[in-house]
Amino acid sequence: MPSVAATYYDGVTAKRNAVQVSLHPEGLAIFAASGRPIAIWPYQEIRRIEGFAGAGLAVTLLKVPGSSAEPQLEIPDPVFASDLAARAPLTLTKGVSARRERRAVVFWALAAIVSLIGLAFYGLPAIAGRLAPLVPAAAEIRLGAAMDPEIRRTFGRSSPLRTCVAPEGQRVLNELVGRFEQAASLHVPLKVVVVDGPLVNAFALPGGYVYLFNGLLQKARGPDEAAGVLAHEIGHVKLRHGLRSVIQAGGLGFLLGTVFGDFAGGTAIILASRSLIQSAFSRDSERQADAFAIDLMLKAGGDPMGLARFFTDAAVADPGGFAWISSHPANAEREQAIRNALKDAAARRPALTPEQWTALRAICQKTE
Repeated sequence: MPSVAATYYDGVTAKRNAVQVSLHPEGLAIFAASGRPIAIWPYQEIRRIEGFAGAGLAVTLLKVPGSSAEPQLEIPDPVFASDLAARAPLTLTKGVSARRERRAVVFWALAAIVSLIGLAFYGLPAIAGRLAPLVPAAAEIRLGAAMDPEIRRTFGRSSPLRTCVAPEGQRVLNELVGRFEQAASLHVPLKVVVVDGPLVNAFALPGGYVYLFNGLLQKARGPDEAAGVLAHEIGHVKLRHGLRSVIQAGGLGFLLGTVFGDFAGGTAIILASRSLIQSAFSRDSERQADAFAIDLMLKAGGDPMGLARFFTDAAVADPGGFAWISSHPANAEREQAIRNALKDAAARRPALTPEQWTALRAICQKTE
């Protein structure tokens, strides 16, 4: 059959070469414009390349002995292309493989996204709950220490929160915390401070860090209300609720950082700290902390009814305005649960004497 014009690529460079091609018994013969033979491609080694524009076709040679090159031909003549197709298998090669690769990439990318979403919404909470008890105490303490400066900056706004350290008030706080700590059998030592802020708030970080705001001390009507809130936050420390929430909020990277101990500093600490501040614990977690607080005060001294009274007094005094109250859902239900648990309990002495309570409320007369 007469030769026809074609374009040849040697598979090594991008140079276009004008050639002539013709059909021979042993294969497709390729000649340079000068008539010099370039190659003969066996028909069984020729494969179609998808995507050629026009009535002709583009083909490639599957194997080049001693070379990794993939030479290609573009043959625009439709009659010649038809005759070549009658002699060669011309099954699709690069176009199909490329499409398969693209489909595989898209499929696995979508699968990864779905897996991450499912893990974030369903798997990670369960993982966090199971992982938290396994985190070594030393790692949890380091985590709390890393979060402490960010917490103080967040609440302090223009400047970090200052710690209240008036000597008499500090002695009272240390005595109360010491009684609670001894009775609680904690896995980490407590680091309880009163911070000089007007918020009626209290919260616990992983690693035994507990903060009481001066605003809460001033709003409480008696020592058992403040002691009840403190005992509740110690319950979160004991049950590792904060650690579980931080792992869950921090995501996969923070989860791995917690496992391997590489979580000090960085964006993960900032995001996890702020998430812990802004989110509320689950109702189950709050009920567990309430139950722990009741048991702790019965062991260490104080009237657990103070915690129930704080719910009532705060809600009546300023509905919705108390940060600690507003961040702890289902207060009426929990208040009633506390009262039911203590229905038959004998009257208890207050957690602090009047003189101690006065000193504790004055603890912010000196700060550092």
